[in-house]
Amino acid sequence: MQKRKSTFSVLFFIKRKKLLKNSDAPVYMRITIDGRFLEASLKRGVNPKTWNEKKQRSTGRDRLSLELNDFLDATLSRIYKIHQQLIDDGKLVDPMAVMSAYQGRTERPKMLREVFRQENEKYRQLLEIGDVVLGTVLRYERTERYLGEFMKKKYNVEDMPFRSIDNEFVRDFFLFLKVDKKAEQNTANKYCKNLKKIVRLALDNGWMDVNPFQGIKFTAKNTTREFLTEKELTALINKEFKIDRLAQVRDIFVFCSLTGLAFSDVAALKPEHITVDDEGNYWIHKARQKTKNMCSIPYLESARAIADKYREHPTCVTKGVVLPVLSNQKMNSYLTEIADACGIKKTLTTHIARHSFACLALANGVSMEVIAKMLGHSDIKTTKIYAKVIDRSIAEQMGTLASKFGSQK
Repeated sequence: MQKRKSTFSVLFFIKRKKLLKNSDAPVYMRITIDGRFLEASLKRGVNPKTWNEKKQRSTGRDRLSLELNDFLDATLSRIYKIHQQLIDDGKLVDPMAVMSAYQGRTERPKMLREVFRQENEKYRQLLEIGDVVLGTVLRYERTERYLGEFMKKKYNVEDMPFRSIDNEFVRDFFLFLKVDKKAEQNTANKYCKNLKKIVRLALDNGWMDVNPFQGIKFTAKNTTREFLTEKELTALINKEFKIDRLAQVRDIFVFCSLTGLAFSDVAALKPEHITVDDEGNYWIHKARQKTKNMCSIPYLESARAIADKYREHPTCVTKGVVLPVLSNQKMNSYLTEIADACGIKKTLTTHIARHSFACLALANGVSMEVIAKMLGHSDIKTTKIYAKVIDRSIAEQMGTLASKFGSQK
């Protein structure tokens, strides 16, 4: 496919409503490249009665008018030379680049990917002390990498100054994520929100003047989250696996289904997170890795039995953890095998265990507020995501209705 030809234009105009003290109108220049433009004052004035908008020059014959026209001719020539030089040097060609060269800015501008990588390094340091989870770090690093691919494709550059990032850039990046990277709506939203955080840093530091996210809203798409029914979870629990790795992953999945712990939380679960109250009831009290919100979860006997099974496992002994949790990638890979072996026609992932815990708790009459406390949600709106309608609950409720009014034959 033939590459679209770039457009470039320079316009001189005056602002009649912002007259100078001597009643002259200030003269401005607008540089437009591929529909993106930038304006700047030329620090010159002109009698508004002598300005010809079509010719973009003064019609006066006095010395000041002639000098202004000569200045505008020289400026136009210089702008075109700068534009061509940027093309010849293989550099980014946009209104900011041309304007910066014209104004003689020698200070190196802050670059988007460069700053993004610096922030990602800080996230890696926070990961080491447990302030962020690995999934968050990987998502930010993936965002930076995707930005590089997007810039190379659309602008043929490796990086761009913050001042060159505009509304069109953001919208086109979102489109790139959905079309080129096949990202779902909510996933593309997350990547753009990661970019927005870096842009906010640039705005706060004065590295850019205009917020490119102005007027852009990322609408979340309602999704149906998978979960296991009681029948499916029971089949998973009762299935015998001769392969140790499958049995181990199944046990950890069941443990999460009985406690509601997310993958990062069960991987970091330690004996000190387990307590016994005055009545002899076991509890898991642990701050979530992702949000730092405290979870208070009844530690059921069936879940404790799974933990006891791995008490002497080398990983548990070495790391001081309750369970020998594999990487999320390996867990999800083995869960696919486990689902097939159990005849479960759903794509099992580690997070489905958390969904299953919440949905089954709701189906068995546990209140939304209690579930929010167990899951470590600070806002009950988050918990409502798990309020699935389970067939058994519908049958029970309709059964009550039928007993009152009689069944229809």
